[in-house]
Amino acid sequence: MEEFQIWQIWSSNRIADALMSIGSLLSIWLAMRIAAATRNSDETNLFSQIVSSLFGLIVLTLTWMQYTFVGNNWVAASRFLTEIKASGGEISGTAENYIALVGTESMGQPMPLGIGFIVIAGVIILAQIWMPKK
Repeated sequence: MEEFQIWQIWSSNRIADALMSIGSLLSIWLAMRIAAATRNSDETNLFSQIVSSLFGLIVLTLTWMQYTFVGNNWVAASRFLTEIKASGGEISGTAENYIALVGTESMGQPMPLGIGFIVIAGVIILAQIWMPKK
């Protein structure tokens, strides 16, 4: 495989990553709307609070997975570029910088900024559901 092909595949993966990110953001928005509706309803009971919380936590877990997949798409491209270089092939300076930036180690979790976003979204969702009303 040549460097150009790797960049083409990487670009195609970015489109899929963007679509999954949009889906995650819409799901988080829906979880926050459900949390707000649960909080504002006069008919809320323990069951509805638990179900709303589970929905929010599932959405956040799927977002965690999606962020990890996105990071590993970047790592996969970096590994392929590294393999080209190791086999004696020529790679561009951009590819060299990309490898230095991304590395070649698989990610087991999202980057810290992604983790922070997920944690804050979780706090917002759960606080809406469980914090006492004044």
